[in-house]
Amino acid sequence: MLWIVLAIVVIVCLAAWYIRRPEDTNCHVLRVIQTENGNVEIVNPECKEGLPHTTGPHTMRFTEEAWSSPRRNETLVHERVHLAQKRNPTDWAEFYRRVWDYELLTVPPNDVPEKDKLRKNPDTSDAPWAVWRRRYVFYPVSLTGTLRNADVYIWDRESKQLLNDPPAAWRALFCDDSGCPHQYEHPHELAAEYIARGSSSPAAKNLFTWYK
Repeated sequence: MLWIVLAIVVIVCLAAWYIRRPEDTNCHVLRVIQTENGNVEIVNPECKEGLPHTTGPHTMRFTEEAWSSPRRNETLVHERVHLAQKRNPTDWAEFYRRVWDYELLTVPPNDVPEKDKLRKNPDTSDAPWAVWRRRYVFYPVSLTGTLRNADVYIWDRESKQLLNDPPAAWRALFCDDSGCPHQYEHPHELAAEYIARGSSSPAAKNLFTWYK
């Protein structure tokens, strides 16, 4: 009888550990490259599905393939913007609020659908929910639980509807003649894409002036 109780306790403890285990258990640092603006950890391809990302305010993670890519410099700029956002979260949140009319939230509004399927993004983890003009909630949803190929949901809190595309007023500010940003799920991603790739949108011009 005692052995059965002990076995149950062990199983419960293992289950609790599994549920609470760090999300980076599939990430293994293979080598570290020191740079002037943050260290780069080269990690295994399974780490965050091979996507470059930041972990903390001073470290970026790349797979060997991403580090050897012709787009490495662009990706470095992108991830360094995320480092800056983590180092000075209050300044960035104030810019979003004052200039872009975005409010960052640590928890979603109660009426947001599919909020339990939020795609976790290491670069926006401190405040993953973004509300534009106090009405539109932008957030990435992964129905499969994967990081890649997540859909960006836009919840209109007034009409109580999910929108297929960003509203026209948003596009007028954040898009330019070449199109809209690819990563529009969150202001952190908008800012990183603008700075790494450039844009002539009104929102990007405001960002460039502030970021200097």
